[in-house]
Amino acid sequence: MESTDLIEERIKGRLAEKFQKNASDILSESRLVQDLGLDSLDTFELLFELENEFNIGIPTADALAFVRVQDVVSYIQNKTKPA
Repeated sequence: MESTDLIEERIKGRLAEKFQKNASDILSESRLVQDLGLDSLDTFELLFELENEFNIGIPTADALAFVRVQDVVSYIQNKTKPA
């Protein structure tokens, strides 16, 4: 199981790469839509990439609850911890 810090780093890196942001400007508290400017298509593209990167499935209903970067980190941390 990866540490929360490593998961957060990977997610921020993916956001920075995909949306031409500086990773150091992306905070845990950053809001995906209001602060980072993701629209609905961006959000689904990001989910697809995160599903592939972390080898998990993210149902649309779960993804709709993602408001901040920390929401995504917590979700992936929970989905990737051993059963």
